Amino acid sequence: MVNADTTKENLYVITNHRFPSDNYGNDDYLGNWPMLYILENGNKVYIGESTNVAERMKQHYTNHEKREFNQVHFIYSDRFNQSVTFDYESKLIQFVSADGKFIITNKNDGIANKNYFKKPDYDDTFEDLWNKLISYNLAEHTLEYIKNSEFYKYSPFKELNKL
Repeated sequence: MVNADTTKENLYVITNHRFPSDNYGNDDYLGNWPMLYILENGNKVYIGESTNVAERMKQHYTNHEKREFNQVHFIYSDRFNQSVTFDYESKLIQFVSADGKFIITNKNDGIANKNYFKKPDYDDTFEDLWNKLISYNLAEHTLEYIKNSEFYKYSPFKELNKL
């Protein structure tokens, strides 16, 4: 298992590419690993997950609505599994929407609120990913700020807590 204390700086890797592209690189993660991605154009974003992002980018480019994007950011970690990417996709849609920097073009909120092996560990490191997104100018506000905002508190994306 990855020791989060010693590898915190590299826990999540974010790469930036033009969209579309004939070549997103040679990284093994691109063809056979659960990853997240953010398509963006400076104003709007689409957040997704895939186990083959190189092929998924080809599919997106054939979709007329996705042609408005000119950048893609791949997000991966050697700790990811598909349950994690489903969960993080949903969280990113919620928090990016509440952050307000971008308009979300996703037509759904991902697969939300599902339990999986070691979910509390992944919940604990999500803030590390979010802070990295801030450093890449893909988000503006801290999670603490967003969670305390009126928009987030009353968001339709968020499920009510059990009493």
